Amino acid sequence: MKRLSSRFARGALVLAMTAMAGCASITQMTSSGEQAKGAPAPVPYVENCVEINVGSPSKFVCNGKTYTSFQLAKIREDEAKKYASGK
Repeated sequence: MKRLSSRFARGALVLAMTAMAGCASITQMTSSGEQAKGAPAPVPYVENCVEINVGSPSKFVCNGKTYTSFQLAKIREDEAKKYASGK
């Protein structure tokens, strides 16, 4: 009897993990890259990008475009200046 309950618990755990992984991937697929036409593109941040090359400089893909770490830093600094000036 103990063997049967152990198998049931293991099966339930595998089923729960599979269901959670499936829901996570569905959420990711539906929310990635879907923007309304005419809406401004969000400012790319390193945290929201995928690193494709580790080196000097590192390269990242954000919103379908490739940026170096220096380009991302410049974009971030320009946004900070824009908000500081109140525009």
